[in-house]
Formats: sequence, C-alpha cells, structure tokens
Amino acid sequence: MNLEYVLVGFIVGTCTAYSGVGAGAITTPLLIFLSVPTNTAIGSDLLFALGTRIVAMIAHLQRRTVQWSVLWRLALGGLPGALVGVMISAYLHQALNIHQLEQVLRIAVAVALLVSAFGIIFNRKLASDAATARNGLPTLRLAAIGCFVGLTVSITSIGAGSLMLPLLLLVAPAVALRRLVGTDLAFAVVVLVPSLLGHWRLGDVNVTIAASLLAGAIPGVFLGSYFVTKLPERWFRGALAGLLVIVAFALLPFMTHAKG
Repeated sequence: MNLEYVLVGFIVGTCTAYSGVGAGAITTPLLIFLSVPTNTAIGSDLLFALGTRIVAMIAHLQRRTVQWSVLWRLALGGLPGALVGVMISAYLHQALNIHQLEQVLRIAVAVALLVSAFGIIFNRKLASDAATARNGLPTLRLAAIGCFVGLTVSITSIGAGSLMLPLLLLVAPAVALRRLVGTDLAFAVVVLVPSLLGHWRLGDVNVTIAASLLAGAIPGVFLGSYFVTKLPERWFRGALAGLLVIVAFALLPFMTHAKG
C-alpha cells in the first residue's frame, strides 16, 4: 500500500467531508501530479468514488432523503451520457498513442476542473436562493443535466459532486437541500457503475491505488467532519476553487512543455 496514495485519500476525505466538494475534482489531479498515468488516475478514482458513494447512498436511503422523482429524470440522461463517455474513452484508447492519449485526457480533466471550480463558487449562492423558489420538475432539463454530468464523469471521473449539486439547486430549487444531496449521491452511483465497468475493460483501473485512497479517506472523513463545526467554510471553498483553476492550467500539455 503506497503511503503517497493513502495521503491523497486522506486529503480527499477531509476536503469532501468538510466542504461537500466532489472527490474526483481533487483525487484525479493529485494522482496525475504523483506521475500516475492520466487514464489510470481516472479509472482508479472511479473505483474509489464508487466505494465511497455507495456507503453514503445507503445512509441517505435509510434516512429517506433520496428524491426519486428527480433521480429517474437524471438517470434518463445520465446512463446514456455515461455509456457515450465510455465509448469516447474506448475510441481515444484505440485511435491515439499513449502520449496523445495522455495529452487529450489532461485537457479533458483541466476543462472539467475549471467547470467544477465555477460550480463550487456558485454553490452557496444557489443554495441560499433555493428556499424561496417553487418551480416544478422540468424533465428535459434534468435529463440534459444528467447526460452532461454522466458524460463528464465517464471521461474524466470529475463532476458527480462538484457539478451536479449546483445544477440541481438551479433547476430544482423547490426540492429540500438534504434531498438534493441524497439524490446527488444516488445518481453518482448510477453513472459510476457503467463508467467504472467501461474503464475496467480498458485496463485503466488500478485496484491497489483505489484501496490505498480508501484507506486514507476514512480517517480524513472523520477529521473533515470535526472541522465543519470549527472553521468557516466560505474561505475554504473559495481557496479550493482558486486552487482547482491553477491545477487545471498546470495540467494543460502546453503549460507542461513550457515548464520543460
């Protein structure tokens, strides 16, 4: 078990429990900076994310905080989106050599990080407005959001947490926040399963890395949960969003070449 990966898991678990930011937005870039090939970082993160999301989803199912009317609408687009993402990933593996694949996936991860950073910044603002809106559930828009997030998660492993919740708050503000959180976690499992299976067949998943991440994440979750009541969240989310922007540009191939 690699201690570097355990440390990454600890950092991710702490940040996720403290701020609610999706683990993929942190895990995949950290693994890439530890010289893990981008495709392996993505596949291993999908396995790690699925394990953590299943546990969280079960807890929300027990508390009945999953909004099924929202979940099935998201799944209408999310499942096809995840499958299309797997097909795109398979095509990239076949059409590109290893260096080209690395560059394309780094660009995809960088773009997903930039979008996630904006989601993190606007998440609190949208949440504060959620209590006053009373709109219905737009099936087409929820399905479109599901498709977009499913596609993003399948290709980059990023988006199940940092993208979905802000979009849900925007499109379904009449639903209680705790139910949106539970629905977000349940939807993550829906799209992570086909995404993981696809990347497993492509050989992108490293079980040892995922297990090390999970071993570190468990104590990290307890630490993050402790800090929730001790430290203000606003500054942390702003700093994290800024860091994701910096990391996104650092991942771009032309920035890497410039440094060399």
